[in-house]
Amino acid sequence: MKFSHVFISRPRPEAEELAAMLAPLGLHTVVQPAFEYAALDARANDPAGYARLEAAAMGDLVVFTSPRAVAHGLAQIPRALLRRLRVAAIGPASGAALAAAGIPVAVPAGAGYTSEALLATLAAETPGRAFVVAAPGGREALVDGLSSAGWQVGILLVYRAVPAPLDRAALAGLEAASGVLSIWTSGNALNDLSRRLPPAAWLKLCQGEWLVISERLRGLARARGPGRIHLAEGPGNNALLAAVRGLL
Repeated sequence: MKFSHVFISRPRPEAEELAAMLAPLGLHTVVQPAFEYAALDARANDPAGYARLEAAAMGDLVVFTSPRAVAHGLAQIPRALLRRLRVAAIGPASGAALAAAGIPVAVPAGAGYTSEALLATLAAETPGRAFVVAAPGGREALVDGLSSAGWQVGILLVYRAVPAPLDRAALAGLEAASGVLSIWTSGNALNDLSRRLPPAAWLKLCQGEWLVISERLRGLARARGPGRIHLAEGPGNNALLAAVRGLL
């Protein structure tokens, strides 16, 4: 076996689910989310921006960028308003969360499930108005890409990321690992943990192999110098499980 441990940097609910899926493979998992999430009041923080959303016309686009955006956004956007908008989602988890809430996704991101994939899906459309439901500093590539393509873009900030505490006991356990596979699904998480992890833990990760979910993340990973970088076929836990199995 190339690695005895798997480091998971996903948000805690998805990370713990993936850790449970990996357990039958005999791998030790270390769950260390980069962030925790707190709600933001979109109307209070940007009354003018929220008013523009309320005035949205039939067929305008609203993009949910993550399961957190769905959870916090649906609590703040009236269903009557959503019914006159076209709903887009990045990633199968976001789409599944919307479907569970009874919200049909009219514009799913294409293969790759990234901001770039959604931009490619929208490339054939005549630009109009789009509202991006996100956290501060999130999905900048999507906002910039939509703006460059001629869309009038509004940003609805419905939650914020705060650094998650480090599980130093679990991280110390990496020192005994014969090899570590690190799973990265977010550039923000990668940048944050590269700064905050204890030096010995970060060195251990960089000496191992990495599994990423997009070409953009693969580019970020190369700059960190891990031994090998692998690309999963999708961002969901089932795709990550399949990728890990293929590496054993």
